[in-house]
Amino acid sequence: MGSGNTYVCDTASLINLFLHFPKQFKKLKRLAENGTLKIPEGVHREIQRHSDKLHTFVDRWEEQHQIVIPMKHNPKLMIELPRIEQTYGEKIRVGNKEYRGFWKSAAGRKAADGLVVAVGKVYEGYIIVSDDQAVQMACFLENVPCIGWTEFARRVGLSSTQTELFS
Repeated sequence: MGSGNTYVCDTASLINLFLHFPKQFKKLKRLAENGTLKIPEGVHREIQRHSDKLHTFVDRWEEQHQIVIPMKHNPKLMIELPRIEQTYGEKIRVGNKEYRGFWKSAAGRKAADGLVVAVGKVYEGYIIVSDDQAVQMACFLENVPCIGWTEFARRVGLSSTQTELFS
């Protein structure tokens, strides 16, 4: 299960894990218990707005294990978030190519994408879990480790095989 890494999930990665592994999702509780699963407060708010069953798990884990990273308790985070949002909100340039920024998603400026990247920048050693292209590109440019939800699932032991689909 990862060697002492702390994973910071965005909303979509938690939803994907919950949808793809409903019977195994409780395995993530171990990560919450030992402090290696975190979510920014913006992700927590998004989950509460969009997913009844998932937010029950997340709320319980927050109550018991404090998995939510609050903005106001970290002055570095409060400085880093506006910088990240301004830098990558509208567009993201990697080499000679331009990509859509955080604000071009369905959630627009309400999205927690910038906060996810800022957490990865401020908290050394944290690994971002996101398949969002804007998040991945910003993490690349900010030198923040980032993996997709499928790699995270593999690392923490959530699995299935193709043959299970036909059983």
